[in-house]
Amino acid sequence: MTRYLAADLHFDHAEVLGYTDRPFASIGEMNDRLLDNWNAVVDPDDEVIYLGDLVVPSEPTTVRRWLRRLNGEITFVVGDHDEGVRRTRAVTARREYRFEAGGYRFLCVHDPAEAPADRTDWLIHGHHHDMRPDEFPFVDPGNRRSNVSVELTGYEPVPVAELIDYIRQGKRLRTRPS
Repeated sequence: MTRYLAADLHFDHAEVLGYTDRPFASIGEMNDRLLDNWNAVVDPDDEVIYLGDLVVPSEPTTVRRWLRRLNGEITFVVGDHDEGVRRTRAVTARREYRFEAGGYRFLCVHDPAEAPADRTDWLIHGHHHDMRPDEFPFVDPGNRRSNVSVELTGYEPVPVAELIDYIRQGKRLRTRPS
């Protein structure tokens, strides 16, 4: 079993193509590529800590339909576009999630503004996509923070072990290295 991190898929969301730098010609192409990328790396018995904004508009039926198509056991931290996740029984909706791995403690939230200012854990978040990569890069050792929005991770979930390797290097990374 491998544990992954991901955020901000925004399935079905036409506007996300306009305010991010996603390289897709249409919503259909985006949906297909995101689903294929996810299922190519995540096996059914893997865990994915998903940090919000699955599908827009977020209705319970649509949320369930997308969740059934994604491999892995999903731990769901809700984002600002996840009203349907809160109303469905397909997955437990959390405001935050904490775990330890590789000698590090992690706090997972959707929006980094929701994290306590006095936190000592590494903060893993989404929300900012690729719109403010200087402030919210993929790895920011100075602020002990990682932005796992799909635009910064190559449009696929990132293994926690890989993120820990980058953290140990101590380098600021604007995006996930190819």
